[in-house]
Amino acid sequence: MLRITTVIVFLSFLLQIFAPCIAASQLSLSPVSTPVKNVPIISVPQGTSANAVPQVAISENYILGPGDQMEAHLIVANNALILDYTLLINPQGEIYFPNIGEIMLAGLSLKDAKAVILKQIKAKYKESLNFSLLLVIPKRINVYVTGQIDDPGLYEVYDGTRIADILKQVGMAKGGSDLNDFVYLKRKSADGTYHNFKLVLYEVFLENDARQNVRLEYGDIISVPAIRSYVYVYGEVGNSGTYGYVPGQTLSDYINIAGGPSTRANLARVSVTRYIEGASPKSSYIDASKILYKGLSQNDIGILAGDVINVPGKFFYFSDFGSLAAMIFTGIALYNTLVTR
Repeated sequence: MLRITTVIVFLSFLLQIFAPCIAASQLSLSPVSTPVKNVPIISVPQGTSANAVPQVAISENYILGPGDQMEAHLIVANNALILDYTLLINPQGEIYFPNIGEIMLAGLSLKDAKAVILKQIKAKYKESLNFSLLLVIPKRINVYVTGQIDDPGLYEVYDGTRIADILKQVGMAKGGSDLNDFVYLKRKSADGTYHNFKLVLYEVFLENDARQNVRLEYGDIISVPAIRSYVYVYGEVGNSGTYGYVPGQTLSDYINIAGGPSTRANLARVSVTRYIEGASPKSSYIDASKILYKGLSQNDIGILAGDVINVPGKFFYFSDFGSLAAMIFTGIALYNTLVTR
């Protein structure tokens, strides 16, 4: 009997040592499905910001002003003389071009500015020449952002920044924004009158439509709407709670948005409960492990506003089972020790 007791105590000791290791091995698992779409809490993708120089082609109709920085490339007399200049428009709206002097450019388009500079150069050099002008750093402009954002107020961005860039920078909203709604833009025209634009927020954010994702101008006022539609995510996830509804998002998107499944999550029995007006709630059960860990996106389902997602917990998982088994073995060993005395 003493040998049996010794073996049981030894097994108990081993389980107490290795159970945490088994549980830790579960923590190393990570989803291999589509990456988290940082919505509805919209954030700036890595390396993207309204404070970054816009990586887009600048139109030749771009209007120049103080703060614009350009590069000029001049070739005189079939490569006999090659000159490169960096030109900055000063607060008075002028540039200084070497050997020529000050040239007023503020208020001109990039195309017209090139023509004005070229005219001045031709008056200086009689030889044949080739001249190019490129805007490399746009001027900074002030825009105002109000409504459901974390930090409303005045923002300074590069001229040429699109509205989606500033919306990403400001974080959109406290907890998310309803992309079914609109974002409102108020713009002052040259004659002093204001024009109001109603832009589809879904198209603005996804940048599918350049007519909606407009370029910002100095003094623009942007109003971000409040959240009105929600999706509820509960159970064994990192952050249970309420999230803004975004059209097109799927079950796996919302599980990831909620912090991903915990180690106790029973992904084989994830439920989605949908409330339909005039009918009883309907629950569907999905094996989310095949979506998150095996990449079977065809098993993913679309989520609608008002849906309730519940990720249940496992009755036992390795760490719990190991602890329970260790406790049982220890109890048996203690009982045998007491009985055999």
